[in-house]
Amino acid sequence: MSSSGSHARAMDAAAGETLGAEAHMRLLRLATALVAAPLNVTGIRDLALAVERHVCDALRGLPAVDRAPAGALADVGSGGGVPGLVLAVARPAREVHLFEATGRKAAFIEGLAGELAIPARVYPERSEDSARGVARDAFACVCARALAPPPIAAELCLPLARTGGHVILWIAPAIDRAALAVASEAVAGRLLPEALPGIAELEKIAPTPARFPRRPGMAAKRPLAGGVRHGH
Repeated sequence: MSSSGSHARAMDAAAGETLGAEAHMRLLRLATALVAAPLNVTGIRDLALAVERHVCDALRGLPAVDRAPAGALADVGSGGGVPGLVLAVARPAREVHLFEATGRKAAFIEGLAGELAIPARVYPERSEDSARGVARDAFACVCARALAPPPIAAELCLPLARTGGHVILWIAPAIDRAALAVASEAVAGRLLPEALPGIAELEKIAPTPARFPRRPGMAAKRPLAGGVRHGH
């Protein structure tokens, strides 16, 4: 089997479906670009590892994305464009918005989206700032991977989700779900029953309370879960 064929099989297995040759090609180009990216974007320099850790890891969240209502998707703390650009390739019907506060990473994402012909919008700003404007309560689906410990990620993502929308967090297997539930409830969300290993799904049940988002840095400095242990 060729290496490209092996990568395609791995992508399909992670997604739980056959993505098709065009998607395979674009996702392989995305992984290749990440391998060649400056070190401030990603430290992975092996293509097979980039496919596994970036592309396939993002694709395993597809069932959760599909459970979210139809509409625009936001990726918070997108880094090198993962999972947002991967999900955009797999689900082209969803409009994709990527939030990345580090200017060099945001510029990289914008260039990569253009190279892959993905009509994604990139915001070179913190999600707390975006959620005070038109992005507040705006998205059907909000995703975050390796953004922060889950209770903090929930606080950063829920203000961007519309009522009825879902927040999807890539998490470590043994997180404290009680801490995540506490933080979610404070920001008008609720933790849904576990359906995918390593993925937490939240539902936004009401508009964002007026005191959120707190100013940048406060979610990490004073976590809503208080002294409750929270893993990542």
